[in-house]
Amino acid sequence: MIKKIIIKSLFLSLFFYEFAHSAEVKHSTWKRNLTFEEYLKKHDISKDILETLDEDDVLLVSDIKKNQKFYELIASNGVLLQALIPVGEELQLHLRKTFEGYELNVIPISYQKGTHIALLSIEINPYRDIINIVKNRGLANQFKNLIKESQNFRDIKKNDKIAIVYTQKMRLGQPIGIPNIKVAMLESNNMRYYIFKHSDGKYYDEEGKALVKKYMGKPLNHIRITSSFSKRRFHPILKRWKAHHGTDFGAKRGTPILAVADGEVIFSGRMGGYGNVIKIKHKDNYVTLYAHQSRLKAKIDEVVKKGDIIGYIGSTGRSTGPHLHFGLYKDGVPIDPMRLVKFSSEGLIGNDKKAFLNRKRRYIKIINEIFDDNVSSYVWNTVDKLSVTPEMKNYYKNRGW
Repeated sequence: MIKKIIIKSLFLSLFFYEFAHSAEVKHSTWKRNLTFEEYLKKHDISKDILETLDEDDVLLVSDIKKNQKFYELIASNGVLLQALIPVGEELQLHLRKTFEGYELNVIPISYQKGTHIALLSIEINPYRDIINIVKNRGLANQFKNLIKESQNFRDIKKNDKIAIVYTQKMRLGQPIGIPNIKVAMLESNNMRYYIFKHSDGKYYDEEGKALVKKYMGKPLNHIRITSSFSKRRFHPILKRWKAHHGTDFGAKRGTPILAVADGEVIFSGRMGGYGNVIKIKHKDNYVTLYAHQSRLKAKIDEVVKKGDIIGYIGSTGRSTGPHLHFGLYKDGVPIDPMRLVKFSSEGLIGNDKKAFLNRKRRYIKIINEIFDDNVSSYVWNTVDKLSVTPEMKNYYKNRGW
């Protein structure tokens, strides 16, 4: 009996070896409006495979972005052997064919992360110049959004100089995700102005005043957080990688849900694992999502005001009990709602203010030296460049970065 099992295993191994070695790796692009269920159907894979995922994983599946690059391993007869499909910056769906059929898992994306700089003199405007010189559209978008909040940075003109220090994730030689700007400097009329990112994830000017104002209110009158936002974490009990693109608030069924800011309802209905959902578009391309509702009150295209009741707490969709899953998106990218929703008073005081001032002094020293040394910007112009050069790593290290 054991001999037969061994022979059968060897036969299947050889079969899959030949199968895989006649396969082709394809670099594909996720099409607009394509759902994951449609993708499964295209490859004759039952959508029942989604039943193996829990609530958070199902929500990840709905976060695949249009034009997302992904990889497929296709056999010579057209059968899909494997697919790696990124969902956000940190995780990817791994779909693979096994002896028993297909299996679907969520695994981490492998990437490199380094600190880089952009140093340039304005020719057209910061957005266009960063794209033209640094070749990083994500950085251009981030900087454009940031300078709108700073009085000193709003009127940048030709021949002004800017310096930006940021971290960037790289995958297969290309930048992925949103760059994380640590500090930015503007030199205009022989004056230097700064923007700093503090350890709390918020941006401040030189006086320690928050640049991005928290104009959003609370989605519930009484707040009890049951699960926080996370892009990637290894679940200690489930022993696998998970993401949670939102904040969960526990409450009794039927508790009124409030719009956190003025906006227009762009979706009101059923949305897979989210259950009953309302999505509201706000200013500056922010979108809020309110999931698992028992009853929807606001209708699509309705204009709502901050504090309006839009629905009621429930447990629809993939949910283990009554709660609100509250999501926040900026230009389609999920961000931590706690960054924009005001739960308490603003401002740095006490030890927080002292820590900020220490960080400010260190950042000013670093970026001034980069600026005065006229260090070249790092340009994404080849897939062979996976990180900063050894010389640049030493440069940062010597300056205490």
